[in-house]
Amino acid sequence: MPGAPWGLRRAVARRFEGPAAQAVDTAHAARLATYLTDLLEPYGLGPADGMGDGQSYAEMAATLLPDEPVDALVLAYDIPDIAPGRATATYLSHLCPGDPMSFAVSDQGRAGAHTALRLLHDYARSGTYPRGLLIVVEQASLPYDPGVPVEVPAAHCAVAVHLGPSTLQAAVPRILPGVEPQDIAGLLGDVGPATLVLGGHLADLDAKADTIVRADPAQPMTGVWEALASVEGPVVLADYDPALRYLCVSSFG
Repeated sequence: MPGAPWGLRRAVARRFEGPAAQAVDTAHAARLATYLTDLLEPYGLGPADGMGDGQSYAEMAATLLPDEPVDALVLAYDIPDIAPGRATATYLSHLCPGDPMSFAVSDQGRAGAHTALRLLHDYARSGTYPRGLLIVVEQASLPYDPGVPVEVPAAHCAVAVHLGPSTLQAAVPRILPGVEPQDIAGLLGDVGPATLVLGGHLADLDAKADTIVRADPAQPMTGVWEALASVEGPVVLADYDPALRYLCVSSFG
């Protein structure tokens, strides 16, 4: 990359209590109920009883936006927002100094955040977008009845990962599809002196690392990124999505 090595500057994590301001707005709740009813009724589904308990990703992320300019912003989430159909990342970009180019990644399970990091990494290589911001969010309730069992987090959580010129250089994230659990240790390999952060579905993995941190299994997507906020020095984040059979590895060091 042009100039200084690019990678992790800092990570900040926050958990949120109670519903978002949007969720207690009666007019918004009525619009949301109508939207979800129209969307889901053909499938025999509808809004959930706890529809108003959710968080707004825009509201959560806004509390973690930096004061300094950002060139590119990517929001990564798996569980839909309480305001489905809204371009959440677009609504964030005007709040973030620097009028950043913005994207959202939402359809790859817990691999979505690693895909988002790869996107920011590739744009930074051009030299035009060196200051990146990755925001990983998930909420602890669903605004609709999914009709099937869903792994819902224990808490509303948002993590802001600040990226740019740094001594903790980022490697290109690896997202490996079609991986079976018995193959994970071999594909992960020896991470050396870095701290290894293992996602919830890798909690029992016999990994080769000097220091291992087990991410909160109750936070399926934000778990490894929340742990990143408390780790110093070189770090490797490893996560696995059993439904998609994706092994995800992101490293800074």
